[in-house]
Amino acid sequence: MNYSLKFKDAVDYAAEQNLFVGFGNPNGKVLVIGKEQAFDHINPPNTREFLDEILENRAKENYANLKSWKQNIQHDTTPKWDNMPVGFINPLYSWGSQLNVPNRVKDNIGNGGTSNTYLKYQKLHQYLNQQENKSQRINFQKDFFLSELNEIATKYSYNGKELKTIRNESIEKRKQLFKMDFFKLFPVTIIAAGHYPRDYGFDIESIFDVKFVGKTNMVGKDYFNIHLSSDHNRILIHTRQLSMGVTDELIKAIAKECISHYNKNV
Repeated sequence: MNYSLKFKDAVDYAAEQNLFVGFGNPNGKVLVIGKEQAFDHINPPNTREFLDEILENRAKENYANLKSWKQNIQHDTTPKWDNMPVGFINPLYSWGSQLNVPNRVKDNIGNGGTSNTYLKYQKLHQYLNQQENKSQRINFQKDFFLSELNEIATKYSYNGKELKTIRNESIEKRKQLFKMDFFKLFPVTIIAAGHYPRDYGFDIESIFDVKFVGKTNMVGKDYFNIHLSSDHNRILIHTRQLSMGVTDELIKAIAKECISHYNKNV
């Protein structure tokens, strides 16, 4: 697999700054940036123990992510996109091949399903590829690269004062990472982070070198904004977090706006 120099530069910068890079295909067509990963912490939110726990988890996850990417680059790891291993084994796969159904656990036995967020990403992948029927297993990873606006993982987007300070520090550090050329290689970028850009001073236009087009598009109660690069070769959609409560209508509307860009590099 060809790991581009721009991707290697992003990994090197992330390693210097101890930042999370992401999951999926670095040569994919779609970059998705969410709010933050989910982390099923033990301690009650906004306690000292909670803050220590999530910071320890951040250090552990960043180390593992960077180590895996370094190894992939060093060994020129070629992913098997049509036969992805089930579960998180390598950031290239990111829980690849889980069943395309909601994850359910009964009597400590799982059904092999996936998260609500991954179900939405798979639905977006389905519509971008104009597939009438959904796949049995998720496989969006072969076309998507996933990252996060904030690398401090929590179960929910809590609003404790100290957590918001830590979150702001995380997003500030990650701005420089997202300004790197690697994150401008994707013809389609989805920032599914709700009001985080506004709340944490994340200037989408300057960071990704795009301009807002038209007006806010409403789909029921949900919204999305369209941004384009000056040459119109890249489209960036800013919308809500793609998780619980997201309608098919929103996913279809986003796919419709992005499909011409998605198909450019087929």
